[in-house]
Amino acid sequence: MRRIFLAQPLSPQMEVTGADAHHLAHAMRARSGERLLVTDSEGHSAEVQIAGFAAGKVLLRLVRCMEETHEPPCCVELFQCLPKGDKMDFIVQKATELGAARLHPVMSRNAVVRYDEKKARARAARWQKVAAEAAKQCGREKIPEIREIRPLAAVLQELADGRTGDALDSEPELRLFFYEGEKRGGLQDVLRQTAAQRILLLVGAEGGFAAEEAELSRAAGFLPVTLGPRILRAETAAVVSLALVQYEKGDLGFANSSIDDLGVQGQPV
Repeated sequence: MRRIFLAQPLSPQMEVTGADAHHLAHAMRARSGERLLVTDSEGHSAEVQIAGFAAGKVLLRLVRCMEETHEPPCCVELFQCLPKGDKMDFIVQKATELGAARLHPVMSRNAVVRYDEKKARARAARWQKVAAEAAKQCGREKIPEIREIRPLAAVLQELADGRTGDALDSEPELRLFFYEGEKRGGLQDVLRQTAAQRILLLVGAEGGFAAEEAELSRAAGFLPVTLGPRILRAETAAVVSLALVQYEKGDLGFANSSIDDLGVQGQPV
């Protein structure tokens, strides 16, 4: 069923307005009696029935509240240095599907793209829409927040000083950045040694991190880790790192398991 995000809390009667109402009535050609899934601003979900249409609104009737959740147990935030072209659209979409809670687009020294203030705001708004559509498609109860584009150095300094103003700052967390200069620290080993349920991931642009950015990252508490012996594209590194974190933290299938643990070593596939 189609999922709709509502600004209002769940109640016996609700309504959809704006772009979602127009999409339901005209693009989807919804009819009275059809059922939908809705999620309110607090992440509560319910099954509803379309009760009717009125003046640009779709009227809903509550059928049943739903207790299950599709949100991951671990809060993962992605700090992504801006890649070339429209690759950030892809990263936002896949990060949403993989359960990222928040995305921070950042400008690093080796990033090729440069936006003025107006275009930066437009891009962030576009990425928020991409995240909303991806959240609807994959059945999430929460839409990841897309932060404004900011310089990497400024973001790292705020994290180092502990002055981000984030309510989650008091939560135990693990900070990781993927650095081509790191040859020893593997992601899996680091994840299996922590109980942190908030993880910050910093992924570079096509040119990687400048030496001073790597030092600033360390000063901000980010541990350098590697994703293996090959250099991955920026969009590949973002998807792989998120998937591996969610796997190890129990969101993707067999948590804390290896192929050997499953008893299939040496078997044909």
